[in-house]
Amino acid sequence: MKVADHQLTRRELLKRSGLLAGAGLVAPSALLEACGTTTTTSTTSTTPKRGGKVTWALEQDPTYLAPFGGIPTSNHWGNEFMYDSLLQWDKDLNVQNALAESYTTPDDRTYIFKLKQGIKFHNGKELTADDVKYSFDLMANPPLPGSTSYLGQFPAVASTDVVDKYTVKFTMKKPDASMIGFLAWGRYSGIAPVDMYKQLNPVTQGIGTGPMRLVEYVPNDHVTYTRFADFWGKPLPYFDDLVLKVLPDEQARVAALRSGAVDGATVSPDNARVLGKDKNLVVYKGLTAAFREIQFTVKAGEKKPWADRRVRQAISAAINRQDLIDKVYSGDGKYSGFIPPGYGKYPIAASDLVNKYFKFDLNKAKQLMSDAGFSSGFPLTMLSIAQPADMTQAAEVVKEHLQQIKIDVNIVPQMIGEFAKNNGNGSFDVDLTSRGMRGDPNGFVAEFVNNAKLWWPGYEMPPDIAALVAKGIATPQQDQRYPIYSQLQQTLMNELLEIPLVAVYKYQVVTSRLHNMYVAFTDFNTGLRQAWLG
Repeated sequence: MKVADHQLTRRELLKRSGLLAGAGLVAPSALLEACGTTTTTSTTSTTPKRGGKVTWALEQDPTYLAPFGGIPTSNHWGNEFMYDSLLQWDKDLNVQNALAESYTTPDDRTYIFKLKQGIKFHNGKELTADDVKYSFDLMANPPLPGSTSYLGQFPAVASTDVVDKYTVKFTMKKPDASMIGFLAWGRYSGIAPVDMYKQLNPVTQGIGTGPMRLVEYVPNDHVTYTRFADFWGKPLPYFDDLVLKVLPDEQARVAALRSGAVDGATVSPDNARVLGKDKNLVVYKGLTAAFREIQFTVKAGEKKPWADRRVRQAISAAINRQDLIDKVYSGDGKYSGFIPPGYGKYPIAASDLVNKYFKFDLNKAKQLMSDAGFSSGFPLTMLSIAQPADMTQAAEVVKEHLQQIKIDVNIVPQMIGEFAKNNGNGSFDVDLTSRGMRGDPNGFVAEFVNNAKLWWPGYEMPPDIAALVAKGIATPQQDQRYPIYSQLQQTLMNELLEIPLVAVYKYQVVTSRLHNMYVAFTDFNTGLRQAWLG
């Protein structure tokens, strides 16, 4: 019997999620050919026009707008237009100056940044080095609602010192090659004015230097921004107002796109195919860093079955990743290792993932379960994210796969705020989550050292993992880092405290009047910063 013969069909998954459109299902390649849609990452730009209001649908509530230590990616979806970092990426992940005019590295433990002069915060205050120090001190110890679990991504900054009004010096605890990427990533490195957390509630309020000034945030409904006339990055922004409308239900996003109530949204491949037939809509597709994975905790004093490495290996071998791609993602996805495909030269080769590390092998899985003493299986509770729907759909397919090795999975879907809180403080046994962008390859692996006491306090971590993490972060030359991270990923493939599943493509549909948008590999909506209405 083939594995798929007794598993959920793709149509059944879509029906359960309310995502099944009236038309039949087709592969994404056929989608793009049949609908005349484009896979390019940006529109053909003519002369930008100024003015108008853009309404963009978010598939998750931001939960809070605080700039430091946010766990859900949707947190950054909500605040990315308000805050700027010292550096930024362009759409091709080239590092560009942002709030910084320039920087130097006089030695491998020192970074000196010169700020652009005359930059204003949304409250009219001028940006100075004091604001950078204030912000970095909070990044190192993020206040609530932020979480310290993010600190696996934070560079080894020992001190942040004000040299003069427009100069700040970072002294590192040790050589750290992730500093520049961390700043360009921007997710956790936004700069806020001194004492902002004392002056307002960072859950629903904020002051930054970004292109848009916050008007209001109503949780589970909308975030409203207006154009910041004194933005340092002129001529941006082009439009006058931006509304981020929270629409977790995909059919609501589809209806809003069709009616013109929103100017853009992320949708599933199947709905992108249908919407692409509308002459007033344009479909864009791009691979993102937000690969899906299973994450375990191994807690001190507990003897859960998955504390045994062989059980985790069995779970991975029992998962048919291509079946997962076909059923949940309409065949449009890639196998992913601990560093996702598309992240430069760092990922494990696709052929090795398919044929070696993540080859579907049910006999091997059963043998590993038997060797570990669990041939009769066990129950397992798996948290998943309720929206977007693909997360719980993926959990449903994984559940079907694991039934074949007698693991009975109970799926518990949670809204992003609750899920992020549980993940961030280690209050779960197993969850199906997504990783997302990191500023440096170290960001995909550092948690196996930095967060070991949070998620795996009852597990004896192989010492070579910490040694390789330390070596990778201390090596600034990119060509010398590739073999380090290759060896590290191979070691992690044996431990599988996290089991990478698949990297997926993001489909975004926009109205034909919205120009110069692109699907960002970072999984953010950064393209809106430079978009314009015409």
